[in-house]
Parts: sequence; structure tokens; C-alpha cells
Amino acid sequence: MKTRFAPSPTGYLHIGGARTALFAWLFAKSLKGDCLLRIEDTDKERSKAEYTQEIINSFKWLGVEFDAEIVYQSNNATRYREVVESLLANNTAYVCKGEDPEKDKEYRDLKLSKDEDTVIRFKMPETGSTAFEDLVKGKIEVSNDQLDDFIIERSDGSATYNFCVVVDDIDSEISHVIRGDDHINNTFKQINVFKALNQIIPQYGHVPMILGEDGKRLSKRHGALGVQEYEALGILPEALKNYLLRLGWAKGDTEIFSDKEMTASFQDGVMNKSPATFSMDKLLWFNKHYLDQMNTEELIQKINLNHIDKSEYSKMVINAVRDRCETLNDFSTQTDYFFNEPEIYDQKLIKKHCSDATSGYLNKLKSSLVDKDSWNQSAIKEVIDRIASDLEVGFGKIGLPLRLALTASTNSPSIDLVCEILGREETIKRLDSFLLFLNDQEKDL
Repeated sequence: MKTRFAPSPTGYLHIGGARTALFAWLFAKSLKGDCLLRIEDTDKERSKAEYTQEIINSFKWLGVEFDAEIVYQSNNATRYREVVESLLANNTAYVCKGEDPEKDKEYRDLKLSKDEDTVIRFKMPETGSTAFEDLVKGKIEVSNDQLDDFIIERSDGSATYNFCVVVDDIDSEISHVIRGDDHINNTFKQINVFKALNQIIPQYGHVPMILGEDGKRLSKRHGALGVQEYEALGILPEALKNYLLRLGWAKGDTEIFSDKEMTASFQDGVMNKSPATFSMDKLLWFNKHYLDQMNTEELIQKINLNHIDKSEYSKMVINAVRDRCETLNDFSTQTDYFFNEPEIYDQKLIKKHCSDATSGYLNKLKSSLVDKDSWNQSAIKEVIDRIASDLEVGFGKIGLPLRLALTASTNSPSIDLVCEILGREETIKRLDSFLLFLNDQEKDL
């Protein structure tokens, strides 16, 4: 049992490729087999070392560990040439002008000599059909008269994709190929090359593509990014890995799988025959789940923010905001005001939530907070509720301006909890700054 994932380093690892790799890897691991990583870098113009490294880094971050050393196609040019010569020798390939498949068939039996203007094509069978039993889709078959003789060696002597893949799969003893269903047409070509070389044909499983929620092919506008871009967005690797698993595979209604459960359950689950639908909201749901499973110390380590440390104050802040955070990045915006006094207030929010009476309300609140014996969430809430009752106004007339004063936003944990964490001195200090700002605003008017 041996599978492989074989990306071309012509761009970053996108979510569709990562999902295919995960399926190939889990398929092998669930059957106690190996999964190899092969870098198909024969396209010298488009292949970049930076993309190769990004692919490797992405899998390391995801926790997908391939077996044996990485195979690089660019190292196998001599091997490809040898196999091409063997196909010419047994008359299953031919030299031609490389104009187009139909015209070039005139050269099938002419045995031309190679020169700088010729290419080599593989002789596809002209009668019958090519069929295989797909691990996902069932039997797939095509009439051989629909298959062209395809080029296996270009005029510059370099081998082409559909030929290289077969040689590499033979040399690596690949038994199963799990890949996207956009490769089905390539599979018919590759099966016939295996036959011509008298080699065992792998079993194939073609995974349907991933679509956006609008039913169209997945792209960046749907939120589909390179794997490392998700890391930059604050997505946890275990969340993305779990979500990728559920994009086209299911075991009942279960959503959450640990790494061990993924391996143990993969063969018992079902790969969908129809395309999966990518949802950023669903990915965030998974991410939120994994964030919620972490204790405070684990979160602090993952968040990796300069202003967050292992102090009790930081722990109180993290515990106050964690329910409001779906990504690691959310912790930056949700915690900043606990460590930095607001310097700018949004004029639109001021206009919406403050009135001519706001300064008076907040001054009355400040006086009560200064004189309060105890400083905890319940005591602070009691003061705010009492002031609102005395003034015969709703909580929002005091609570929202207070939130603006302390956080410069209308999005924070319960304002009485924010006050408790900030402490009496800092709370009063920020209230004074905000009242001064409101007074300056009134003078300008």
C-alpha cells in the first residue's frame, strides 16, 4: 500500500490540493501504508524553489508527514529518456513532426529518426476501450478512438507530464493514486502507458472538486487561499485539517475528528461522488471549536502577542474575550484596549451613542464609582443599574458611552467586567479623558 501526492511548484499550495493530499495520506495511513511527496518540477520556466518550500512548509504546519525522501521529477531526466527509448524499441511510441495528433498519425509506422524538429508520441490503442474501477466514482470507461496519441518527449528532449507520472509511479511502487477528478482524462492515457510497459496499474480514486457557495469553481473570491494564508489569518492547523477532511468525506453526522480518529475512521467513512462546497463560516466554526478546547496557557502560547504574557492580568483578559474570538488574530483586536488607553474616538459612534446629557450621566457615574468600597463586576453593575434607575434612562444611555470611553468601540465583553479588569484607577482615568474629549467637542460646536 503506497500512495503519493504530486504537486507542481508553480504556485502556492491551495486548499483543493491540500484536501487531495490529506485524502491520499489518510487513505495510506488507514491501511498501514506509506504516502510519498513528489515535486513535479519539470516545467523549468514556471517551477520556483520558493513554491516548493512553501508546499513543504504548509504540510509541516498541517501535520501531514510524508514517508521517505521527497522525490523531485527534475532529477529523473535520464530515466525518462531510457523508458522512451524502450517504448520506441517495442513499437509503442513513434517519432513525428509534432504538428497535431491527427496529422502525426501518418508517422506511426514510418520509424523516423529524431532531430531537433521532431517529437515522440505514444501509440494509443485504436480499437476497444480503456476502463478502470474508480475508488470513488465506480467504473469509468472511454472508447479508445476518443484518445489521441499524446506527446511523451518534446523536441528539446524533455519528457511530458503524463509520461513522467507513469515512470515515477512505477519507480516508487505506487499502488493507489488519490487525486482530483480533473485528472480523469489523464488516467486513461497513463493506464495505456502502464500496459505498454507491462507494469501493474495502480488503483485510482478521483476526488470531486471543491466549489464555492455559489456553485462555481472555487477561487480566492470565495475565501479559498493558499494554506499558509490561512495560518496568517489566525486559523489553527487542526481546524483546517478537520475541515478539509469533511469537505467531501463523511462518517455519519460526526464533525470533529482528532488525528488518531481521522486515521482510524477514514476507511469506514464515505468519500462523496459530488463536489464539496467551501464555506468560510464553516471553517471558522471548526476554528472556534478548537480554540474553545484550549486552556488559557495554551491560548497565550498560540496567540503569540507582545502585550500578552503569562501574568494573571493577561489571563483575566484572555478569559474575558475568548468567547468573542473565532481566530487567533481576533485576540489582537479584542485585547488591545485592555493594554492601551484609547487615543482616538470614532465620530460616528460618538454621534450615535452620545447626547448633550451624556457628560452629566458619566460624571454622576464616575462619582459613584470613585466612592464604591468594593471593585468587582457585580458591584460595578449595581452602580450602573442604580444610576440608570435614578436618571430614569435605559442602561444603554450610560453603558454604551462608558464602553466607548474605556474601549473606543461598542464591541467588548460586559462593560462591568471590563471595568473590573482595568481596575478602578484606570477606569476613572479613561472616563476623565473621555469627558474631556466630549467637553472639547461641545466647545467646537
